[in-house]
Amino acid sequence: MIISGKFRITETEPTPLVNDFGTFTQYLSNNLCILTPKNEFISRNDLHALNQQMLQSDLKSVPQKDQNLYPLLHLFYHLALAGKLVQKGAGKGSRVVLKPTDRIQLYNMLNCTEKYMFLLETFWVDANWAKLQAGYFGRSPLLMVPQILGMVSQARPGRKIQVMNDGVFVKGMAMDFMDLEYFWFYFTYFGFWHISPYRNEDDWDRPKRMVLVESFTPTVLGVNLASIMREARDLLEWNQPYHRNSLDVLPGMWDRLLYQLESKLYFGNRKSAFQQTKIEPDEPPTSFGKYNLMRECAFQQTKIETDEPFIRPFIPLFEKDALQKTLSRDEGKFVEGTYIFKVTLNKDLWRRIKISSDDTLLELHEAIQRAFNFDDDHLYAFFMDGKPWSEERFVAPEDEEGPYVDEIRIGELGLFIGQKIMYLFDYGDEWRFSVKLEQITNEEHEIIRSEIIKRKGENPKQYW
Repeated sequence: MIISGKFRITETEPTPLVNDFGTFTQYLSNNLCILTPKNEFISRNDLHALNQQMLQSDLKSVPQKDQNLYPLLHLFYHLALAGKLVQKGAGKGSRVVLKPTDRIQLYNMLNCTEKYMFLLETFWVDANWAKLQAGYFGRSPLLMVPQILGMVSQARPGRKIQVMNDGVFVKGMAMDFMDLEYFWFYFTYFGFWHISPYRNEDDWDRPKRMVLVESFTPTVLGVNLASIMREARDLLEWNQPYHRNSLDVLPGMWDRLLYQLESKLYFGNRKSAFQQTKIEPDEPPTSFGKYNLMRECAFQQTKIETDEPFIRPFIPLFEKDALQKTLSRDEGKFVEGTYIFKVTLNKDLWRRIKISSDDTLLELHEAIQRAFNFDDDHLYAFFMDGKPWSEERFVAPEDEEGPYVDEIRIGELGLFIGQKIMYLFDYGDEWRFSVKLEQITNEEHEIIRSEIIKRKGENPKQYW
Protein backbone atom coordinates (compact mmCIF):
# COMPACT_ATOMS: atom_id res chain seq x y z
CA MET A 1 0.00 0.00 0.00
CA ILE A 2 1.50 3.32 -1.12
CA ILE A 3 1.50 5.87 1.68
CA SER A 4 3.01 8.82 -0.19
CA GLY A 5 3.74 9.67 -3.77
CA LYS A 6 5.03 11.95 -6.50
CA PHE A 7 8.73 11.60 -5.85
CA ARG A 8 11.34 13.50 -7.82
CA ILE A 9 14.65 11.80 -8.62
CA THR A 10 17.70 13.93 -9.38
CA GLU A 11 21.33 13.01 -9.83
CA THR A 12 21.96 13.44 -6.12
CA GLU A 13 18.55 13.20 -4.41
CA PRO A 14 17.23 11.28 -2.60
CA THR A 15 20.46 9.35 -3.23
CA PRO A 16 23.60 10.10 -5.32
CA LEU A 17 23.18 6.76 -7.14
CA VAL A 18 22.45 8.28 -10.57
CA ASN A 19 25.37 10.71 -10.32
CA ASP A 20 27.85 8.07 -9.17
CA PHE A 21 26.82 5.49 -11.75
CA GLY A 22 27.15 8.13 -14.49
CA THR A 23 30.67 8.90 -13.25
CA PHE A 24 31.42 5.18 -13.23
CA THR A 25 30.30 4.56 -16.83
CA GLN A 26 32.05 7.71 -18.06
CA TYR A 27 35.30 6.49 -16.54
CA LEU A 28 34.89 3.12 -18.29
CA SER A 29 34.22 4.92 -21.58
CA ASN A 30 37.31 7.12 -21.27
CA ASN A 31 39.76 4.57 -19.86
CA LEU A 32 40.78 1.09 -20.91
CA CYS A 33 40.00 -1.03 -17.84
CA ILE A 34 42.05 -4.22 -17.79
CA LEU A 35 40.43 -6.85 -15.59
CA THR A 36 42.26 -9.02 -13.09
CA PRO A 37 43.25 -12.49 -14.34
CA LYS A 38 41.64 -14.53 -11.57
CA ASN A 39 38.17 -13.05 -11.03
CA GLU A 40 38.01 -10.66 -14.01
CA PHE A 41 37.37 -7.74 -11.66
CA ILE A 42 38.39 -4.11 -12.08
CA SER A 43 42.03 -3.53 -11.21
CA ARG A 44 43.10 -2.00 -7.91
CA ASN A 45 44.46 1.19 -9.51
CA ASP A 46 41.23 1.82 -11.43
CA LEU A 47 39.17 1.09 -8.32
CA HIS A 48 41.16 3.59 -6.29
CA ALA A 49 40.80 6.26 -9.00
CA LEU A 50 37.07 5.59 -9.38
CA ASN A 51 36.45 5.69 -5.65
CA GLN A 52 37.91 9.19 -5.39
CA GLN A 53 35.21 10.41 -7.80
CA MET A 54 32.23 8.83 -6.02
CA LEU A 55 29.98 10.97 -3.83
CA GLN A 56 29.38 7.82 -1.76
CA SER A 57 33.06 6.94 -1.74
CA ASP A 58 34.82 4.62 0.66
CA LEU A 59 36.90 7.15 2.57
CA LYS A 60 39.30 4.44 3.71
CA SER A 61 40.24 3.59 0.15
CA VAL A 62 43.84 2.60 -0.54
CA PRO A 63 45.34 1.42 -3.85
CA GLN A 64 45.82 -2.12 -2.51
CA LYS A 65 42.11 -2.95 -2.07
CA ASP A 66 40.38 -5.50 -4.31
CA GLN A 67 36.97 -4.97 -5.89
CA ASN A 68 35.10 -7.04 -3.32
CA LEU A 69 36.14 -4.49 -0.67
CA TYR A 70 34.36 -1.67 -2.54
CA PRO A 71 30.62 -2.39 -2.14
CA LEU A 72 29.49 0.52 -4.34
CA LEU A 73 31.90 -0.21 -7.18
CA HIS A 74 31.25 -3.95 -6.92
CA LEU A 75 27.54 -3.21 -7.38
CA PHE A 76 28.19 -0.86 -10.32
CA TYR A 77 30.44 -3.42 -12.03
CA HIS A 78 27.69 -6.04 -11.96
CA LEU A 79 24.92 -3.58 -12.93
CA ALA A 80 26.91 -2.37 -15.93
CA LEU A 81 27.48 -5.95 -17.12
CA ALA A 82 23.97 -7.21 -16.36
CA GLY A 83 22.45 -4.17 -18.08
CA LYS A 84 24.74 -4.75 -21.06
CA LEU A 85 26.12 -1.23 -20.87
CA VAL A 86 29.60 -2.76 -20.99
CA GLN A 87 30.89 -6.14 -22.07
CA LYS A 88 34.05 -8.11 -21.58
CA GLY A 89 36.42 -8.23 -24.54
CA ALA A 90 39.92 -9.24 -25.52
CA GLY A 91 42.80 -6.91 -24.77
CA LYS A 92 46.48 -7.29 -25.54
CA GLY A 93 47.88 -10.74 -25.03
CA SER A 94 45.54 -12.82 -22.93
CA ARG A 95 44.12 -9.89 -21.01
CA VAL A 96 40.39 -9.24 -20.66
CA VAL A 97 39.11 -5.66 -20.75
CA LEU A 98 35.77 -3.88 -20.21
CA LYS A 99 34.37 -2.29 -23.38
CA PRO A 100 31.40 0.09 -23.49
CA THR A 101 28.45 -0.87 -25.70
CA ASP A 102 26.04 1.32 -27.68
CA ARG A 103 23.54 0.96 -24.85
CA ILE A 104 25.50 3.48 -22.75
CA GLN A 105 24.40 6.21 -25.18
CA LEU A 106 20.78 5.08 -24.88
CA TYR A 107 21.09 5.04 -21.09
CA ASN A 108 22.48 8.59 -21.08
CA MET A 109 19.40 9.78 -22.98
CA LEU A 110 17.10 8.77 -20.12
CA ASN A 111 16.07 11.30 -17.49
CA CYS A 112 17.17 10.84 -13.86
CA THR A 113 14.02 8.99 -12.78
CA GLU A 114 14.28 6.63 -15.75
CA LYS A 115 17.98 6.04 -15.07
CA TYR A 116 17.23 5.23 -11.45
CA MET A 117 14.47 2.79 -12.41
CA PHE A 118 16.64 1.14 -15.07
CA LEU A 119 19.30 0.49 -12.45
CA LEU A 120 16.70 -0.83 -10.01
CA GLU A 121 15.27 -3.11 -12.71
CA THR A 122 18.73 -4.39 -13.61
CA PHE A 123 19.47 -5.04 -9.94
CA TRP A 124 16.14 -6.82 -9.37
CA VAL A 125 15.77 -8.74 -12.63
CA ASP A 126 19.12 -9.25 -14.35
CA ALA A 127 21.84 -9.22 -11.71
CA ASN A 128 23.07 -12.51 -10.26
CA TRP A 129 22.72 -11.99 -6.52
CA ALA A 130 25.11 -14.82 -5.73
CA LYS A 131 27.83 -12.88 -7.56
CA LEU A 132 26.78 -9.56 -6.07
CA GLN A 133 27.22 -10.95 -2.57
CA ALA A 134 30.81 -10.22 -1.60
CA GLY A 135 30.43 -10.34 2.15
CA TYR A 136 32.26 -12.65 4.52
CA PHE A 137 29.70 -15.46 4.48
CA GLY A 138 28.96 -15.03 0.77
CA ARG A 139 25.39 -16.38 0.82
CA SER A 140 22.74 -15.08 -1.55
CA PRO A 141 19.98 -13.26 0.41
CA LEU A 142 17.23 -14.06 -2.10
CA LEU A 143 15.04 -15.77 0.50
CA MET A 144 15.62 -13.14 3.17
CA VAL A 145 15.03 -9.98 1.10
CA PRO A 146 11.27 -10.54 0.53
CA GLN A 147 10.91 -10.91 4.30
CA ILE A 148 12.75 -7.71 5.11
CA LEU A 149 10.93 -5.77 2.36
CA GLY A 150 7.66 -6.94 3.90
CA MET A 151 8.86 -5.46 7.18
CA VAL A 152 9.88 -2.19 5.49
CA SER A 153 6.56 -1.89 3.63
CA GLN A 154 4.75 -1.85 7.00
CA ALA A 155 7.23 0.46 8.70
CA ARG A 156 6.87 4.14 9.50
CA PRO A 157 9.41 6.17 7.47
CA GLY A 158 12.12 7.68 9.63
CA ARG A 159 11.55 5.30 12.54
CA LYS A 160 14.62 3.21 13.40
CA ILE A 161 14.31 -0.58 13.35
CA GLN A 162 16.68 -2.21 15.82
CA VAL A 163 18.47 -5.34 14.59
CA MET A 164 21.08 -5.91 17.30
CA ASN A 165 21.69 -4.82 20.89
CA ASP A 166 25.21 -5.25 22.22
CA GLY A 167 25.97 -7.77 19.50
CA VAL A 168 22.85 -9.88 20.14
CA PHE A 169 19.92 -10.02 17.71
CA VAL A 170 16.78 -8.48 19.15
CA LYS A 171 13.58 -10.49 19.43
CA GLY A 172 12.03 -11.15 16.03
CA MET A 173 15.29 -10.57 14.15
CA ALA A 174 16.63 -13.88 12.86
CA MET A 175 20.32 -14.55 12.46
CA ASP A 176 19.48 -15.02 8.78
CA PHE A 177 19.66 -11.23 8.59
CA MET A 178 23.41 -11.75 8.53
CA ASP A 179 22.92 -13.09 5.01
CA LEU A 180 22.19 -9.57 3.77
CA GLU A 181 25.80 -8.48 4.30
CA TYR A 182 26.63 -6.25 1.27
CA PHE A 183 22.94 -5.94 0.43
CA TRP A 184 22.57 -3.70 3.48
CA PHE A 185 24.76 -1.27 1.50
CA TYR A 186 23.08 -1.90 -1.85
CA PHE A 187 19.60 -0.98 -0.61
CA THR A 188 21.14 2.06 1.09
CA TYR A 189 22.60 3.19 -2.24
CA PHE A 190 19.13 2.87 -3.81
CA GLY A 191 17.67 4.98 -1.01
CA PHE A 192 15.54 2.33 0.71
CA TRP A 193 16.99 2.98 4.16
CA HIS A 194 19.89 4.32 6.18
CA ILE A 195 21.96 1.91 8.27
CA SER A 196 23.88 2.11 11.51
CA PRO A 197 26.68 -0.46 11.31
CA TYR A 198 27.43 -2.50 14.40
CA ARG A 199 30.79 -1.53 15.87
CA ASN A 200 32.42 -2.86 18.99
CA GLU A 201 36.16 -2.50 18.96
CA ASP A 202 36.49 -4.55 22.15
CA ASP A 203 34.43 -7.45 20.81
CA TRP A 204 36.50 -9.44 18.30
CA ASP A 205 38.60 -8.86 15.26
CA ARG A 206 36.07 -9.22 12.44
CA PRO A 207 37.16 -9.80 8.84
CA LYS A 208 36.97 -6.73 6.62
CA ARG A 209 34.07 -8.10 4.57
CA MET A 210 31.85 -9.04 7.51
CA VAL A 211 28.88 -6.66 7.68
CA LEU A 212 26.81 -6.44 10.87
CA VAL A 213 24.06 -3.82 11.23
CA GLU A 214 22.86 -2.46 14.56
CA SER A 215 19.77 -0.74 13.11
CA PHE A 216 18.28 0.57 9.88
CA THR A 217 15.84 3.39 9.21
CA PRO A 218 13.47 3.09 6.23
CA THR A 219 12.94 6.18 4.09
CA VAL A 220 9.66 7.41 2.60
CA LEU A 221 10.86 6.30 -0.84
CA GLY A 222 11.97 2.95 0.55
CA VAL A 223 8.61 2.21 2.17
CA ASN A 224 6.79 3.01 -1.07
CA LEU A 225 9.16 0.99 -3.25
CA ALA A 226 9.06 -1.96 -0.86
CA SER A 227 5.26 -1.97 -0.95
CA ILE A 228 5.17 -2.16 -4.73
CA MET A 229 7.97 -4.70 -5.03
CA ARG A 230 6.40 -6.93 -2.40
CA GLU A 231 2.98 -6.89 -4.04
CA ALA A 232 3.75 -6.66 -7.76
CA ARG A 233 7.40 -7.55 -8.34
CA ASP A 234 8.11 -10.61 -6.21
CA LEU A 235 11.84 -11.23 -6.30
CA LEU A 236 11.62 -15.01 -6.70
CA GLU A 237 9.39 -14.55 -9.72
CA TRP A 238 11.32 -11.79 -11.48
CA ASN A 239 15.03 -12.49 -10.93
CA GLN A 240 16.23 -14.25 -14.06
CA PRO A 241 19.55 -15.71 -12.79
CA TYR A 242 17.56 -17.30 -9.95
CA HIS A 243 15.33 -19.07 -12.46
CA ARG A 244 18.28 -20.31 -14.49
CA ASN A 245 19.88 -21.81 -11.40
CA SER A 246 16.88 -22.29 -9.11
CA LEU A 247 17.35 -26.04 -8.76
CA ASP A 248 20.61 -25.49 -6.92
CA VAL A 249 20.62 -22.00 -5.42
CA LEU A 250 17.70 -22.07 -3.01
CA PRO A 251 17.00 -25.48 -1.50
CA GLY A 252 14.83 -23.82 1.12
CA MET A 253 12.46 -22.65 -1.58
CA TRP A 254 12.20 -26.17 -2.95
CA ASP A 255 11.50 -27.58 0.50
CA ARG A 256 8.61 -25.19 0.92
CA LEU A 257 7.07 -25.92 -2.48
CA LEU A 258 7.59 -29.66 -2.19
CA TYR A 259 5.98 -29.68 1.24
CA GLN A 260 2.90 -27.92 -0.15
CA LEU A 261 2.62 -30.31 -3.10
CA GLU A 262 3.27 -33.39 -0.99
CA SER A 263 0.48 -32.36 1.40
CA LYS A 264 -1.95 -32.12 -1.50
CA LEU A 265 -0.85 -35.51 -2.82
CA TYR A 266 -1.34 -37.28 0.51
CA PHE A 267 -4.58 -35.59 1.48
CA GLY A 268 -6.68 -36.30 -1.60
CA ASN A 269 -5.99 -33.22 -3.68
CA ARG A 270 -3.58 -34.94 -6.06
CA LYS A 271 -5.35 -33.93 -9.26
CA SER A 272 -5.41 -30.26 -8.30
CA ALA A 273 -1.77 -30.36 -7.27
CA PHE A 274 -0.62 -31.47 -10.70
CA GLN A 275 -3.16 -29.63 -12.83
CA GLN A 276 -2.17 -26.27 -11.42
CA THR A 277 1.33 -26.88 -12.75
CA LYS A 278 0.11 -28.37 -16.07
CA ILE A 279 1.71 -31.73 -15.28
CA GLU A 280 -0.40 -34.87 -15.19
CA PRO A 281 1.41 -38.16 -14.50
CA ASP A 282 0.28 -41.33 -16.27
CA GLU A 283 0.16 -43.25 -13.00
CA PRO A 284 0.60 -42.47 -9.31
CA PRO A 285 4.28 -41.70 -8.65
CA THR A 286 6.12 -43.63 -6.00
CA SER A 287 9.34 -43.20 -4.01
CA PHE A 288 12.06 -41.40 -5.99
CA GLY A 289 9.82 -40.97 -9.01
CA LYS A 290 7.26 -39.16 -6.88
CA TYR A 291 9.92 -36.84 -5.51
CA ASN A 292 11.17 -35.94 -8.99
CA LEU A 293 7.65 -35.32 -10.20
CA MET A 294 6.87 -33.03 -7.28
CA ARG A 295 10.17 -31.29 -7.86
CA GLU A 296 9.19 -30.64 -11.48
CA CYS A 297 5.83 -29.30 -10.31
CA ALA A 298 7.63 -26.97 -7.91
CA PHE A 299 9.86 -25.77 -10.72
CA GLN A 300 6.86 -25.06 -12.94
CA GLN A 301 5.27 -23.05 -10.14
CA THR A 302 8.22 -20.66 -10.08
CA LYS A 303 8.28 -20.09 -13.84
CA ILE A 304 6.34 -16.84 -14.10
CA GLU A 305 6.05 -14.87 -17.32
CA THR A 306 7.56 -11.39 -17.01
CA ASP A 307 6.42 -9.81 -20.29
CA GLU A 308 4.91 -6.81 -18.51
CA PRO A 309 7.32 -3.86 -18.31
CA PHE A 310 9.03 -3.82 -14.94
CA ILE A 311 8.47 -0.08 -14.47
CA ARG A 312 4.67 -0.10 -14.93
CA PRO A 313 3.49 -0.29 -11.27
CA PHE A 314 6.07 2.33 -10.23
CA ILE A 315 4.83 5.08 -12.57
CA PRO A 316 2.30 6.59 -10.07
CA LEU A 317 5.10 7.04 -7.53
CA PHE A 318 6.85 9.77 -9.48
CA GLU A 319 6.06 13.19 -10.87
CA LYS A 320 3.87 13.33 -13.97
CA ASP A 321 5.61 12.04 -17.10
CA ALA A 322 8.85 11.47 -15.14
CA LEU A 323 8.84 7.73 -15.84
CA GLN A 324 7.91 6.99 -19.45
CA LYS A 325 10.60 4.77 -20.90
CA THR A 326 13.46 2.45 -20.15
CA LEU A 327 15.96 0.43 -22.17
CA SER A 328 14.58 -2.57 -24.00
CA ARG A 329 15.11 -6.04 -22.61
CA ASP A 330 18.30 -6.94 -24.47
CA GLU A 331 18.38 -10.70 -24.86
CA GLY A 332 21.56 -10.59 -26.92
CA LYS A 333 22.01 -11.05 -30.62
CA PHE A 334 23.10 -14.07 -32.62
CA VAL A 335 26.71 -13.70 -33.80
CA GLU A 336 27.00 -15.59 -37.04
CA GLY A 337 30.26 -16.99 -38.38
CA THR A 338 32.85 -19.70 -38.05
CA TYR A 339 34.25 -20.06 -34.54
CA ILE A 340 37.80 -21.25 -33.94
CA PHE A 341 38.52 -22.64 -30.49
CA LYS A 342 41.84 -23.75 -29.02
CA VAL A 343 41.11 -26.66 -26.68
CA THR A 344 44.01 -27.24 -24.28
CA LEU A 345 44.69 -30.00 -21.78
CA ASN A 346 48.20 -28.74 -20.99
CA LYS A 347 50.72 -26.51 -22.74
CA ASP A 348 52.04 -29.37 -24.87
CA LEU A 349 48.68 -30.97 -25.62
CA TRP A 350 46.01 -29.03 -27.48
CA ARG A 351 43.72 -29.05 -30.53
CA ARG A 352 42.38 -26.19 -32.64
CA ILE A 353 38.76 -26.78 -33.68
CA LYS A 354 36.65 -24.97 -36.28
CA ILE A 355 32.88 -25.07 -35.81
CA SER A 356 29.79 -23.21 -37.05
CA SER A 357 27.86 -20.64 -35.04
CA ASP A 358 24.73 -22.69 -35.81
CA ASP A 359 26.12 -25.73 -33.98
CA THR A 360 25.24 -26.27 -30.35
CA LEU A 361 27.55 -26.93 -27.44
CA LEU A 362 26.63 -30.58 -27.92
CA GLU A 363 28.43 -30.53 -31.28
CA LEU A 364 31.41 -28.81 -29.67
CA HIS A 365 31.49 -31.54 -27.02
CA GLU A 366 31.46 -34.21 -29.73
CA ALA A 367 34.24 -32.42 -31.61
CA ILE A 368 36.43 -32.33 -28.49
CA GLN A 369 35.78 -36.01 -27.88
CA ARG A 370 36.90 -36.84 -31.43
CA ALA A 371 39.90 -34.53 -31.18
CA PHE A 372 41.27 -36.34 -28.11
CA ASN A 373 39.94 -39.80 -28.98
CA PHE A 374 37.82 -40.19 -25.84
CA ASP A 375 35.00 -42.68 -25.46
CA ASP A 376 32.27 -40.15 -24.61
CA ASP A 377 30.97 -42.34 -21.81
CA HIS A 378 30.58 -39.87 -18.93
CA LEU A 379 28.70 -36.73 -17.98
CA TYR A 380 30.26 -33.38 -18.75
CA ALA A 381 29.66 -29.63 -18.53
CA PHE A 382 30.82 -26.36 -20.09
CA PHE A 383 31.50 -23.70 -17.43
CA MET A 384 31.20 -20.40 -19.27
CA ASP A 385 33.12 -18.36 -16.68
CA GLY A 386 36.01 -20.83 -16.74
CA LYS A 387 35.46 -21.86 -13.12
CA PRO A 388 34.70 -25.51 -12.34
CA TRP A 389 31.35 -26.21 -10.69
CA SER A 390 30.14 -22.63 -11.05
CA GLU A 391 26.52 -21.75 -11.80
CA GLU A 392 27.41 -20.45 -15.27
CA ARG A 393 27.21 -23.81 -16.98
CA PHE A 394 25.58 -25.99 -19.64
CA VAL A 395 25.47 -29.71 -18.97
CA ALA A 396 25.05 -33.00 -20.83
CA PRO A 397 21.49 -33.89 -21.91
CA GLU A 398 21.67 -36.95 -19.64
CA ASP A 399 22.36 -34.83 -16.55
CA GLU A 400 19.62 -34.37 -13.96
CA GLU A 401 19.33 -30.59 -14.22
CA GLY A 402 19.87 -28.14 -17.06
CA PRO A 403 20.43 -25.89 -18.81
CA TYR A 404 21.59 -28.39 -21.42
CA VAL A 405 24.21 -28.23 -24.16
CA ASP A 406 21.73 -29.07 -26.91
CA GLU A 407 19.52 -26.11 -26.02
CA ILE A 408 21.86 -23.31 -27.09
CA ARG A 409 23.76 -22.55 -30.27
CA ILE A 410 27.30 -21.24 -30.13
CA GLY A 411 26.30 -17.99 -31.82
CA GLU A 412 23.81 -17.31 -29.02
CA LEU A 413 26.35 -17.48 -26.21
CA GLY A 414 27.62 -13.91 -26.54
CA LEU A 415 31.25 -15.05 -26.53
CA PHE A 416 34.10 -12.60 -27.03
CA ILE A 417 37.48 -13.20 -28.64
CA GLY A 418 39.86 -14.43 -25.97
CA GLN A 419 37.15 -15.79 -23.69
CA LYS A 420 38.09 -18.98 -21.85
CA ILE A 421 35.52 -21.66 -21.10
CA MET A 422 36.17 -24.76 -19.03
CA TYR A 423 35.03 -28.06 -20.50
CA LEU A 424 34.94 -30.62 -17.70
CA PHE A 425 34.51 -34.23 -18.78
CA ASP A 426 33.83 -37.12 -16.36
CA TYR A 427 32.70 -35.81 -12.97
CA GLY A 428 34.80 -38.49 -11.26
CA ASP A 429 38.19 -38.15 -12.96
CA GLU A 430 37.52 -34.49 -13.88
CA TRP A 431 39.32 -34.04 -17.17
CA ARG A 432 39.58 -30.24 -17.38
CA PHE A 433 40.04 -28.65 -20.79
CA SER A 434 40.53 -24.93 -21.39
CA VAL A 435 38.44 -23.86 -24.40
CA LYS A 436 39.60 -20.47 -25.67
CA LEU A 437 37.79 -18.61 -28.46
CA GLU A 438 40.56 -17.39 -30.77
CA GLN A 439 38.68 -16.13 -33.78
CA ILE A 440 35.27 -15.58 -35.42
CA THR A 441 35.45 -15.55 -39.21
CA ASN A 442 32.89 -15.20 -42.00
CA GLU A 443 33.70 -18.01 -44.38
CA GLU A 444 31.93 -18.26 -47.72
CA HIS A 445 31.32 -21.99 -47.56
CA GLU A 446 29.05 -23.53 -44.96
CA ILE A 447 30.65 -25.81 -42.38
CA ILE A 448 28.91 -29.16 -42.55
CA ARG A 449 30.80 -30.61 -39.61
CA SER A 450 33.32 -29.33 -37.12
CA GLU A 451 36.96 -29.75 -38.15
CA ILE A 452 40.24 -30.20 -36.30
CA ILE A 453 42.51 -27.77 -38.11
CA LYS A 454 45.65 -28.07 -35.97
CA ARG A 455 46.95 -30.25 -33.18
CA LYS A 456 49.87 -30.66 -30.81
CA GLY A 457 50.70 -33.67 -28.66
CA GLU A 458 49.58 -37.29 -28.65
CA ASN A 459 46.12 -38.23 -27.46
CA PRO A 460 46.09 -38.88 -23.72
CA LYS A 461 45.07 -42.27 -22.31
CA GLN A 462 41.55 -41.90 -20.99
CA TYR A 463 41.91 -44.99 -18.81
CA TRP A 464 45.04 -46.45 -17.23
